[in-house]
Amino acid sequence: MDDVYKLYNKNASAKVSIKEYFDNYRSLIDDCFIPMKKDENNLMSIMGVELGAEEISMLTEYCRFLFLSFDLPKLFRNNVRLIITVDNLTVEGEVPKLINNRRTRQKEVFDAQEPPDVDLKTIQNLKQRLKPDSKRLNYKQKERTNEILAVPGHDILIFVRIYHPFIHRGKTAPKSECCTLLRLHNIIAVLGSQTLAHLRDKILCVADYSISKECSNNLDNAIGPMAKVDVYKSGFFFIEDTFYNDMRCSTNVDYSKVIIDWAQRRPKLGPFKTAIMEDCRLDSLCLRFGFPWVYKHQGGCEHLIVFSDARFINCDDELVISVYPRIVRLRPMSSKLCMVCGVYVVQWITMDHERIPHNPCYFCDDCFKSYNYIDNKKVGKFKAYAYPRNIEAVKGKIDI
Repeated sequence: MDDVYKLYNKNASAKVSIKEYFDNYRSLIDDCFIPMKKDENNLMSIMGVELGAEEISMLTEYCRFLFLSFDLPKLFRNNVRLIITVDNLTVEGEVPKLINNRRTRQKEVFDAQEPPDVDLKTIQNLKQRLKPDSKRLNYKQKERTNEILAVPGHDILIFVRIYHPFIHRGKTAPKSECCTLLRLHNIIAVLGSQTLAHLRDKILCVADYSISKECSNNLDNAIGPMAKVDVYKSGFFFIEDTFYNDMRCSTNVDYSKVIIDWAQRRPKLGPFKTAIMEDCRLDSLCLRFGFPWVYKHQGGCEHLIVFSDARFINCDDELVISVYPRIVRLRPMSSKLCMVCGVYVVQWITMDHERIPHNPCYFCDDCFKSYNYIDNKKVGKFKAYAYPRNIEAVKGKIDI
């Protein structure tokens, strides 16, 4: 395999046994991680001083915020409660904070005021489209009690880059059939004590969301009752020379068998090994960082994955073990818009449409039903499929 894909070795590390590497590293830095207990005796031991109870009490009073050199009369004027912020913690002669006056990109590039006494749906839709819309994508902080915590300087944190699925084409394939450039989907942080199965469960892919059926004659039959990932649960990771198969369900299929049988007839490929995904801890792997490996699911959906970094977890990271694996970076993606109106997001796909020059063609719900149906009766010949989506995320919001 290395002879076939040796091009990628330029940006990859040498093989690293994760557990062995960090065991050696831990033995070198163990003395740097001192247990930090919040008691006076331990703090005095770290500082190398001995203080009596009276001295500690005096220092506690002396270091309170109220005795800092603020202009207290002004802060308490009109019985306003003292608010201590970073802006108040300044010194004489400090350069004031510069205000960024650069104009940010805005959608309102022209006056979108609605004319009086005009009830045009196009204006209403335009106003809705120009309305600023933002959502927080970071994790919400939750109060957690009695949770098991990771140990800084002991537990390993591994970062894996997940790329969007791709289709490989040969050099002789037409340009129209060639795949686009690889695009990063997200970066996942996973603990070394967790398994490849934990990593797989965190990988998001549109192929897992729903089972789309041809439904041009019956739109109520557009989406199956279950997500595709609940029906077709097989999958594998290919890392170094091993296929790690997901065998958590008794009906799962070993995708790697047909590949291994095919590779046995190729002199430059193999030999390959197989292992169980849910039994393989990430810190037990011996691999090259920066080298592209493969995650395959849903029969033919392939993703490249890259192990990009590994380090000890530290106090600035989230220490609650139950939140891992967690997405630490998500590449911004624009929604696919309707090819008719260009305003609303896609909800339907048509194939072999006799009245549309595009194959496939993407429709929003309004354009799809108004163009292809009259009194709920199909017009012309075409095949229709619901656009794959996360059913749980849009439940109750789509009128099919």
